Amino acid sequence: MSEFQDVLAGSRSDNTPDALNLFGQFAGQWDFEWIDGKGTERERHITGEWIFSWILEGQAIQDVFICPSRQERLINPQPDAEYGTTVRFYNSKKGKWDICYGYLNHMTVLEAEQIGENIVLTNQNPSEGINQWIFSEITPTTFHWQNRTSTDGGGTWRVNGELYAIRRQK
Repeated sequence: MSEFQDVLAGSRSDNTPDALNLFGQFAGQWDFEWIDGKGTERERHITGEWIFSWILEGQAIQDVFICPSRQERLINPQPDAEYGTTVRFYNSKKGKWDICYGYLNHMTVLEAEQIGENIVLTNQNPSEGINQWIFSEITPTTFHWQNRTSTDGGGTWRVNGELYAIRRQK
């Protein structure tokens, strides 16, 4: 087994209560359709992929976000292509998840919690307004994800982009 595979885990640690295992349900590979500029003349639909894995003996979830997908990049390169990674740790003191997302020249720190049926990630540096990333309509094989911003303290929201994911068949 390679050194890298030694840090992967097949499941969550017992330190994360079942009821708060928000991100473990996403472990695996997903294909998605990314939509931005919805309803405008600049609306785009791009195919991407999202890969989630338990890491660090089941203490955290890491994902790799690829948009456009590795195959799509060959035929439809995008000037704002994103290849990023997120690490999510359950914080038992807060009862929430601490999250760090990064890609080339950019880092975002977030906090996540379940609100109703949704998983809501909120930025922890709101200098440019409140940013949220919301997982909704979650089933074992699909989910909807949306990135939105409010510049008036949550009174109104602008959707920056959204995606519809389907679990990749093994």
